Amino acid sequence: MGTTWQPAPIVVAVDGSERSAGAVRYAVREARARKRTVRLVHVAPTLLPEGGLWPAAGRDVEDLRTSGERILERAVAEARSAAPDIRFESLLGRDQRVAELAAAAATGELMVLGRETRRGAERLLAGTTTAGVVARAAVPVVVVPADWRESEHGRIVVGIKSAVPDGELLARAFSMASARHAALRLVHVVVIPELAAEIGVADAYADESLSSGRRMLESAAHEWRDAFPDVTVEMTAVEGRPADALADASADADLLMLARPHRDLRHPVRLGRTPRAVLGVSDTPVEVVPLKREPATAPLVLESEGEILKS
Repeated sequence: MGTTWQPAPIVVAVDGSERSAGAVRYAVREARARKRTVRLVHVAPTLLPEGGLWPAAGRDVEDLRTSGERILERAVAEARSAAPDIRFESLLGRDQRVAELAAAAATGELMVLGRETRRGAERLLAGTTTAGVVARAAVPVVVVPADWRESEHGRIVVGIKSAVPDGELLARAFSMASARHAALRLVHVVVIPELAAEIGVADAYADESLSSGRRMLESAAHEWRDAFPDVTVEMTAVEGRPADALADASADADLLMLARPHRDLRHPVRLGRTPRAVLGVSDTPVEVVPLKREPATAPLVLESEGEILKS
């Protein structure tokens, strides 16, 4: 007897704190738009919560597992109450948090995480869960502020570093913008080297770099604009620190999209510096798309009896 195919769910991590609230709301919004199930995942720690340096044993392990089950049950109950039209599933993990969440992400279409809020020694001891999952996940990951509420700015911002590798990012961004009837803002950030200022050529370097950045964006988006004529596209090259510039550019947007470098000898599981920094400062949900080094070309546009067809 055959099995019925089920579409991959939207996976969202919950930790029993308010940090997960915005992520759950975002996951529900995506599930509703995509007609998907939401799978809530909680990973019960295997280390004592105070300091996190010594393994738990015996009764401590059982207590942590029971606590994790209660956190997950409460999260599912609250989500079902808020969104009775959505189907929810739950999954309890019991190993290393980053590895478990990355494995859970692989079973879904999209992973949603709450934005990291811990700082200082607490963050050092606990590790950077959010950045670790984003660096390892095989699917796009959205990091959402705890206070996120659904709104419709009608704009998606895409950070473009270079034209060729970011073709995969453009493919996803244009498709998403078309489906959501949203405009796209493509942003390239230029960093002026300190040496240019020291030798008095900072202004000339900035002018040339900004012009080059705008040309690169025009070239990168040309075919995609033809393939998606319904998507309004704005392109801008700006000077500044990449994370701050991207956060500012997306302040009036529904989503900021970035690419994660393809894993290779230089980037085995590491998240790039700019995506990592953006995750800590953006008040807009940030979607990080893992690049797979697969050719991404705009669909061919054909005209037939006044209609535009895509192939």
